[in-house]
Amino acid sequence: MTENHAPAISNFESFLNQEYGVIGRTVSTKSEPNTSSQFQFWVADRRGKVTLEIGNIIAAFADDNSDITFGSVIEMRSYSDIDSFIADYLSHDFGNAEVVVPTDVSQVIVVTCAVMRNLSNQTKPVERSRVYFPSVTGIQFAYGIVNDKGETIYAGAPIPIGIFENGDKTVAPISVDEHFMIGPEGAHLNVSGISGLASKTSAIEFTIKSLLTHTRQRTAVVMFNVKSRDLLYIDQPNPRLQQGSDQFDEWSIKAYNILGVPIEPFTNARFFAPSDPDYPDHAKSLRRLPTERFEWDLGMIFRDIPTLFNPFDWDDRMESVWFVIQEEIEQGRLLTYTQMLSWVEGQINTANASRPPQQWIRGSHIATWNKMLGHLRRFPRSYPGLIAVAGQGLNIPWEELQHGDVYVVDIQGLGDRGQRLVFGRAMRALSDMLEAGDSDLDAIVVFVDELNKFAPSGNVRTPLKTRLIDITARGRSLGLVLFGAEQFASSVDNEIVENSSTFLFGRTETNEIRSANYAAFSDEVKAKLTMLPQGRLLAKSAKFSQPIFLRFPYPPCLPGDQYTE
Repeated sequence: MTENHAPAISNFESFLNQEYGVIGRTVSTKSEPNTSSQFQFWVADRRGKVTLEIGNIIAAFADDNSDITFGSVIEMRSYSDIDSFIADYLSHDFGNAEVVVPTDVSQVIVVTCAVMRNLSNQTKPVERSRVYFPSVTGIQFAYGIVNDKGETIYAGAPIPIGIFENGDKTVAPISVDEHFMIGPEGAHLNVSGISGLASKTSAIEFTIKSLLTHTRQRTAVVMFNVKSRDLLYIDQPNPRLQQGSDQFDEWSIKAYNILGVPIEPFTNARFFAPSDPDYPDHAKSLRRLPTERFEWDLGMIFRDIPTLFNPFDWDDRMESVWFVIQEEIEQGRLLTYTQMLSWVEGQINTANASRPPQQWIRGSHIATWNKMLGHLRRFPRSYPGLIAVAGQGLNIPWEELQHGDVYVVDIQGLGDRGQRLVFGRAMRALSDMLEAGDSDLDAIVVFVDELNKFAPSGNVRTPLKTRLIDITARGRSLGLVLFGAEQFASSVDNEIVENSSTFLFGRTETNEIRSANYAAFSDEVKAKLTMLPQGRLLAKSAKFSQPIFLRFPYPPCLPGDQYTE
């Protein structure tokens, strides 16, 4: 009887770094067998020349040349023939650490890999195989970026998000399918990590530049500057990418060339900020270059007024009074915020002047009307620069957004409630515009830092949080895409996080690692996350079989805190 063997792979050389050579052999023992999801190998004794670490990609080439299985290193263990710690202690002259034992200790490093993909497309355990580092093609095949002929298999344009550096120094560009970044198959990007150490804003800026460069869809971007001057100078070049600068970073230049992204700031950027209460014709912003102002009159803001109340101040009685006021506005009888205040005050004064004084005004108690008046008077002071009490307002011109445009809305000077108001109105305006078909854009990407401020975890639902959950659930069909960043993924509503197709994890605190968002990672991958240097992230995508550690270059634009006049 003749044994059936799978045909040998004819182009295996294109998937392996044969120049580096064999780095080990797979092994399956009685107590620790290989499975269809994991396999192990021991590392060859090459006198310390094999530089493996957690997150590296390797290729197991079957001895009969019938298959290559790619795996991600998730655990490394070192075994020796020493029976116990006490035995080693005694062999060193009873604990003298400076003593070198004359006899060699047998030692082997065993590596555990998570199966990523194989050329045979079969779900099976890895058999006896030689282990290599993969080539660039092998790495990209492992992540489902190319097929077995090295051809891109993405439905949409490949969007480069960073560089993967393997243990053999092979450098491979890694990209995400735009259909899973901005739709229609999937959408939304979430970035988390320790503030100042995870480089979240820099990673997002680079990713957006890459997206606008490579996308085949008509795409625009809206950024919200929520703290300091982070995004206020994205139209200025980064000195780290300029020859002759004392901050010049040569690696970043090479990365831009490999990834095919131009080294230039965002040229089609416009900047917006609320009006300055002290100088109404100027924008109140930390940006020292041209900035456009916005301020909303009564006709623009009246539908948002109920959201300005604290939840415990808004009840059925207040809603009843507001229904009467809103009807006057919709009928065109109240045109400015000042007119509205005067009209409400007039209703109260008329009731008080009656003999006997009226306790009820159009179905609601006068005490509720007084309460409503107090809040309406307070709002222009609570949201300075946002509410025009007289005259016409000036909105952000969302309808002018074109392909390649970037709008930066500076809300760092507002309190938390003011920031939520601006962000919420913008999301509603963009959603309505796309849903009504009033834009020729395929996608609008909205980036906001401190996402937990707008959609915190927990059971409490706010109108803004509900809207964000709805956008992440069905936004890809509209073309409204959320790029969010926060220190801790666990601090953001779980539905929003889970609806994101792409994740970037920067350096993360140990306590955060224990949350459910990191449950799928091995203990050693988690440990590496707590020690990541700046400029490196762990990327996870709906199209990737395993997460991947990436390095990304400095962003093409100037960090806001480095601007000098």
